[in-house]
Amino acid sequence: MRWWTESFKQKLEQIVQKAIEEGQTPGAVVCIGTDEKILYVSAFGKRREIPSPQPMKIDTIFDLASVTKVVATAPSICLLWQQGKLDIHDPVKRYLPEFSAGHKSEVTLLHLLTHTSGLPAFKNYLKMGLKGKHEAIIADICRTRLKAPPGKVFIYSDLGFILLGEIVKRVSRLELDEFCRRYIYSPLKMKWTRFNPPESWHNRCAATEWRDGQMTQGSAHDPNAYALNGVAGHAGLFSKAYDLARFCQMLLREGELNGIRVFEPEIIRAMRTNQCPVEGIQRGLGFDIQSPYSPQMKGEKFPVGVFGHTGYTGTSIAIDPFSKVFVVLLTNRVHPDDKRNIADLRKSVANLVASAIYQ
Repeated sequence: MRWWTESFKQKLEQIVQKAIEEGQTPGAVVCIGTDEKILYVSAFGKRREIPSPQPMKIDTIFDLASVTKVVATAPSICLLWQQGKLDIHDPVKRYLPEFSAGHKSEVTLLHLLTHTSGLPAFKNYLKMGLKGKHEAIIADICRTRLKAPPGKVFIYSDLGFILLGEIVKRVSRLELDEFCRRYIYSPLKMKWTRFNPPESWHNRCAATEWRDGQMTQGSAHDPNAYALNGVAGHAGLFSKAYDLARFCQMLLREGELNGIRVFEPEIIRAMRTNQCPVEGIQRGLGFDIQSPYSPQMKGEKFPVGVFGHTGYTGTSIAIDPFSKVFVVLLTNRVHPDDKRNIADLRKSVANLVASAIYQ
């Protein structure tokens, strides 16, 4: 691998250190690898600054925020599709009969997966006083009016992915976290990937923000994931770099890792191929390929076809099926007060890797 040089590593480390010095994030873990091996993993800065500092470590567990969509929910839907228990082209109302008024009867699972259902982006159920009221939250989303006709407009919607998490539960008769553990994380030996980390893990988690007078560490940062008691289709998953590396390697190997096959190759190809009906936007099954959000995941220098996702807390994965390389960038940029921005860091890391590969 000619591009993987000592000079490249030095440039990468300078980019991350500079971002921390400039206050873009308290800390970061960077992991780069191929379908066969991890090339690099390193920790920088701090995983917690206040109330008392803790150094970042390579085994720090991060709140993945929206990376949950592509490491938990979309793969679960695709696995149920593979098992013949649902069809992504079916209307949502087949699985959620209450989701049917107006144009909703035309909304399919594929529309939810590609954010083209017409559902609004967000509602704050925590502020609406619905903490712990799962059924009430699902009922409210099912009542929510569409902002656009299905399949016509790209509106990135957390609400749509909350519904997908509920569909996993109703079809499989397992909670989303249990389905993921049983059928994805256990086979892939992703031992540190789960919703609602046990208290014994909390001190190893990257800190996020203050909540109710306490620094959040090991509890879902997203208000709706928190309102849904930590298990939600759009956010709330925790993981660390090594586990995410295994997940990326499985994707690059078309569904198999270490002799264990989780997905059939055609399912993986469908997940990473554009399925979006809206012109000018490319989304796979959950995955971002080319959209207003994709530069944050893969910069400007990777070719079209590289896929991945970002998370609000400062996390991202990018997978290049052409060079068989993945980039995992995990930061705690929301710590301690959600006033930091890692747009430059994300793009700089992605552009450095892409430039080295495709020079």
